[in-house]
Amino acid sequence: MDVNHIFSIANSLALISWIPLFIFPFSKKVRNGLLGSTVTLLSAAYAVLFFQTFDAGALESFSTLEGLMTLFSDRDAVLIGWIHYLAFDLLAGLFMAKNAEKHQLNPWIVRPIFLFTFMAGPLGFLFFVIYKTAATRKYSFE
Repeated sequence: MDVNHIFSIANSLALISWIPLFIFPFSKKVRNGLLGSTVTLLSAAYAVLFFQTFDAGALESFSTLEGLMTLFSDRDAVLIGWIHYLAFDLLAGLFMAKNAEKHQLNPWIVRPIFLFTFMAGPLGFLFFVIYKTAATRKYSFE
């Protein structure tokens, strides 16, 4: 399968998976289903692509910005990195949903934060941390 096709499938799968999380953020069934399906599928795709293209010498590239730029000039490496982001952004969203439910946060405020998490993972997580800390008056994640 060519990288463009894998990219398209991974993007579509991630987008479709955020929809039920957005609609039903406090549903344990939805969260478990997404963790067991989408996050696992993206992780498996990542593993296959990673081990197909693994080059021990490339590990050195992670130690400098120039090396990282060289590494990510390769289409396969960019695809692997993108799938990494998709999986971890959804994983962050699942964590946030579970934590929001536990602390009885307003789902109408959490939902827009999901959009930021989907588009810019760490930014969405930061917004969640700020909202949760302000709403609960404490900084903790159990």
